[in-house]
Amino acid sequence: MQELTKRILSGACIGPIVLLLFFFLPARLLLVLLFIVACLATSELLSISGTKDRLLVGALAVLAVIPLYGASASAFIIWLMFSPLVILIHRMIAPGEESQGVNEEIAGRLVVLVVSQIFIVLPLFYLYRLREVNLYFPVILILTIWASDTGAYFIGKSFGKRRLAPQISPKKTYAGLFGALFGGAVLTLAFGKMLGMDIAESIVVGAMIGLLGQLGDLFESIAKRVYNVKDSSALIPGHGGMLDRIDSLLFSTPFLYHYLVGFAK
Repeated sequence: MQELTKRILSGACIGPIVLLLFFFLPARLLLVLLFIVACLATSELLSISGTKDRLLVGALAVLAVIPLYGASASAFIIWLMFSPLVILIHRMIAPGEESQGVNEEIAGRLVVLVVSQIFIVLPLFYLYRLREVNLYFPVILILTIWASDTGAYFIGKSFGKRRLAPQISPKKTYAGLFGALFGGAVLTLAFGKMLGMDIAESIVVGAMIGLLGQLGDLFESIAKRVYNVKDSSALIPGHGGMLDRIDSLLFSTPFLYHYLVGFAK
């Protein structure tokens, strides 16, 4: 209960600040803020993975925001394809003795680099793009994620018996998954008119956000199991690190952006 109290107090203090920043920060300052979040999350991933050459790998990862800001998908893909070459070239010319596990070290750096670019920098940039489309869209998404997480926690805690993925995340249950879908659907339904959706569409989209949020959480859980850590850091009391806070955005943010600007038209 003490951990839950800490979690609630942290959320109550930080949550309103996050929403106000999305409302009132100018677009470029918001992009700077999201860039800082990406730096923190990438730093956590580098730390828990034990990656060497963290400065180089982290810089190559977060600087992927440059082609994204230029609104060039082709430039981002080129960056994604060729930035690993920088790691390889650096390893080839860097002084030092060859070690037995050199191939594993290089592979680990490349994996962390690509994962950071695709699953940290890109989803956070989509939050910025959502803000460009409509001031309220990223706020509605964040509220939907929070409602989904709340539904998953309380319904899972009350009724959860059958484990969803015990080898990945032992605490997740099918009841919790239903709670995530329900919480997401209720919140999106409440803002359906602002999103330009009818009742049925709002429920489906909200449930999808809840589902994708849970998948993002499972995705991060896999990484934590691989690296044998409980939380990505202790940055936020009761909530873990930055990665623990943005994992639900990994898949839901790109989904909502493309749905609103593409599929819904």
